[in-house]
Amino acid sequence: MESSSQLNVLDVGFLSISMDEALGTISDVINTDQKEAVFFINADCLNISAKDKEYRSILNSQTIVLPDGAGLNIACRIIGERLEANLNGTDLLPKLCEVARQNDFSMFLLGAAPGVAERMKENLESKFPGLNIVGEQHGYFDHDTGMDEVIAKINAVKPNILLVAFGAPIQEKWIHKYLEAVDSNLLIGVGGLFDFYSGDKKRAPAWMRSFGMEWLYRLYLEPGRLWRRYVIGNPLFLYRIVRWKKKRAL
Repeated sequence: MESSSQLNVLDVGFLSISMDEALGTISDVINTDQKEAVFFINADCLNISAKDKEYRSILNSQTIVLPDGAGLNIACRIIGERLEANLNGTDLLPKLCEVARQNDFSMFLLGAAPGVAERMKENLESKFPGLNIVGEQHGYFDHDTGMDEVIAKINAVKPNILLVAFGAPIQEKWIHKYLEAVDSNLLIGVGGLFDFYSGDKKRAPAWMRSFGMEWLYRLYLEPGRLWRRYVIGNPLFLYRIVRWKKKRAL
């Protein structure tokens, strides 16, 4: 068995903690002026990490890796572990915004298509009056020639929290590469989060989320883009979990 707060699935370690504990950990990093990366992993991430050793190594190099999605809960049950909570970024963000507002933590939005971060900024500032979002930058810049300019833009405002929405594993590799160069306490990889909070995409109804079926709603909305991830990826993930469990038992 793993420790009470640290679990491992497919050779990737992550935290099994409550939402309040996650928010407390994030606050402690900022209040003590530390620098950390925060990553989320779901079934698709672990399918990617099973083939991408660099990505898997980056995930295991960080201490704040949080479980996202029903797949992690199912995997933990299969291997006989208890997952404390599903800490997906979409549910965590509004709570993080409330913590940021109360503690005057500043935030910068990096990623997604042009215009998405701006719409997200407007929505969040409307919902959380006083939230200090100090800047935004879309992700469709030339990563070969424009990186220095983007980092300089972020460092000019020194956000406590940098949300990076490039999608996995690109965002984790970017965070790992530029963690020390970026003047921010927390660099958080958030995947497609901006699309939801900009209003561009809808989340599944609450009842579907409560039953761990948000993936099915996303598949319904975007079958062309997501069918491979879910229709092929979910059974593959379960197969990998069962095989990994048997291998560990030998």
